[in-house]
Amino acid sequence: CITTSFAFMPNEKVLKSFEETFLNPKQVRWFEQATYCEVSFVQDQIRSSVKYDLVGNFISSIRYYNEQQLPTSLLYKLKKKYADKKIFGVTELANSEEISYYVKMEDDKYWMTVKFSAGGQMELFEKYRKA
Repeated sequence: CITTSFAFMPNEKVLKSFEETFLNPKQVRWFEQATYCEVSFVQDQIRSSVKYDLVGNFISSIRYYNEQQLPTSLLYKLKKKYADKKIFGVTELANSEEISYYVKMEDDKYWMTVKFSAGGQMELFEKYRKA
């Protein structure tokens, strides 16, 4: 059973695009903007938000999850370079051309975010000393 609340009712094309892509989403909520529709939902314990243009074409998505859902090749790179850090969250940003991953980590002294670009390039995106 799909749990859906509509701040508005998306048109058939947008709704069809969503339903063809995501099976059994939970906590589905739709929002309308001037040039796109956005849907937020949970699927397989991953909180997601997807934007579609008004004719149902994918624009972008954001997904929030933990290290178990991170692609294995990226997890390997992280564990190799930052073996002493604890991963506590991943934000995945995607559009029609690329996917980027922002991995939140910590140790006793620092909070940090490592970014993986579309080509798998890893860079330290931000780092903050704990108080």
